[in-house]
Amino acid sequence: MKLAAAAAALALCGCASDVTLPASDSETLDPVAFFAGRTHGEAMLDTLIESPVRVTVDSVGRMRGNALVLDQVIRSADKPARIRRWTMWPVSPNRFSGSLTDATGPVHGTTEGPRAYIRYTMKNGFKVEQQLALQSDGRTILNRLEVTKFGLRVATLTETIRKLD
Repeated sequence: MKLAAAAAALALCGCASDVTLPASDSETLDPVAFFAGRTHGEAMLDTLIESPVRVTVDSVGRMRGNALVLDQVIRSADKPARIRRWTMWPVSPNRFSGSLTDATGPVHGTTEGPRAYIRYTMKNGFKVEQQLALQSDGRTILNRLEVTKFGLRVATLTETIRKLD
């Protein structure tokens, strides 16, 4: 009985949430334009199995035709730095598509005013949903990333990203 109650509690607290990040009232987010150049992110990664971990992400984005190629160096705790690459391109006024070295298939994104929503599946089968919210200074984005498996939230990353140039 105790095991069933614990499993039910985990299922309830582990479900993905509908958090809406605060965003600018007057700015519109163009993720391709924002990430062209250098950015720096400071984040906390919270997982079900470990204590929260500080993460930093240094990115350099450059345009290749109409696509943004974004190279990132990710550092967390005592682990070696790892590198990943995003490639994103617009497919219509409020939609973009892309690829990511961590993803098994395509990356899909939409924009709505100051927010962008990104979805993809990681190589290990985890589903990722990400929300980016442009702040009123036009140079800062709040990022919330949720990772789920079998519909249960297993990790959340909250990040502040700043445009450096």
